[in-house]
Amino acid sequence: MSDDDAYMDNRPRSPHTDEQRTKFRADLTQRFMKDLPATIERIWELPCLNITSVSKPYPDLLIEARELFVNGYFYSCVAMCGIVGERLIKDVLRNSVSIEKDEKNQRPSEAAFDQLERVEVFGIVNFLNEAGLLSKDAATAARELGALRNAYAHSRGKDSEKDAIEAIKYLHAIVEDTVSIFKGFDLQHGVMIFKDMDTRGDVLRAKVTKLK
Repeated sequence: MSDDDAYMDNRPRSPHTDEQRTKFRADLTQRFMKDLPATIERIWELPCLNITSVSKPYPDLLIEARELFVNGYFYSCVAMCGIVGERLIKDVLRNSVSIEKDEKNQRPSEAAFDQLERVEVFGIVNFLNEAGLLSKDAATAARELGALRNAYAHSRGKDSEKDAIEAIKYLHAIVEDTVSIFKGFDLQHGVMIFKDMDTRGDVLRAKVTKLK
């Protein structure tokens, strides 16, 4: 749209009739078919997602972020990736913290954990990284994603399609270090191997899973 254009959407005022539903269906189908070639191509730009349904609510949130990109909602995709990334980071801290009280270790209450929602996420990222709970790569990705999300939250995004796929890649770097089913593994010559395993010489390679 140019500066002189105006956009008006009066569809909500349309009559609730079968005739109008047919018209809506035709309009939406035409739009879908027009965008379909580009939509298909964007699927190949995504990183693979490997996460179990046990890790709720992350699967639904990650799928939504990816679908926003595939369907061309790039601005929303950046925002959603930032939201999911922040949730992952704060939950790493939530799942790792215990306090000593009355000579006993115990988890803080949910009310106490809820105060983390007020804490700036970059500080949490730095804490988790220094504590060894978040890798250097994941911490870097979290910082980059946070900065990108903040830019779009304040309407300062410049290239939404490029930034959307970058946001997804940053998000997946966090996923790989937190809730991925492959967390703790490296892929070497088609074989999944524990990252902390000494593979030099004839050291036994325990729990190695070949990829099909």
